[in-house]
Amino acid sequence: MKWISYVAGIILALSSPFLSAQEAPVNIKDVVTVNTHQAKRLHELGALFIDVRPLDQWRWGRVDGAHNLDLKSGFRQLFMPGTLDKNTPIVIYGNSTYHMRGAIASYLAALWGYKRVFFFRDGYYSWLALDFPVTLKSDSEPEEVVTMRPE
Repeated sequence: MKWISYVAGIILALSSPFLSAQEAPVNIKDVVTVNTHQAKRLHELGALFIDVRPLDQWRWGRVDGAHNLDLKSGFRQLFMPGTLDKNTPIVIYGNSTYHMRGAIASYLAALWGYKRVFFFRDGYYSWLALDFPVTLKSDSEPEEVVTMRPE
């Protein structure tokens, strides 16, 4: 019976591009939905932030210290036994309330047995708008310096 739920979650994850125009749900079974200020408090307390956006978006900017587990590729690592302690508080987010990736990932994490799952529904853009700590591409990847060598 558990495999049916797993398959349903995968189907939801793969169909996320078609659901992106809808607003993310407020209530998800066994998940606590948090706003931007609550997410900031969890960040201060050391919760693990998981960004489920595509890697290129994560590289451009992310919540400071967040790990990228793209919903379509890397997120399934959490399903593997021993990847992460199931009692670790995790905050999962995407772009905004109008993107379903974070909601789907939060649902899957709870389904896979994680006990302290927080869905940061407002997402990265609201975090950025409030000037909370972020890592930007310019902060993490130094620009290439071109030097000329005399011939």
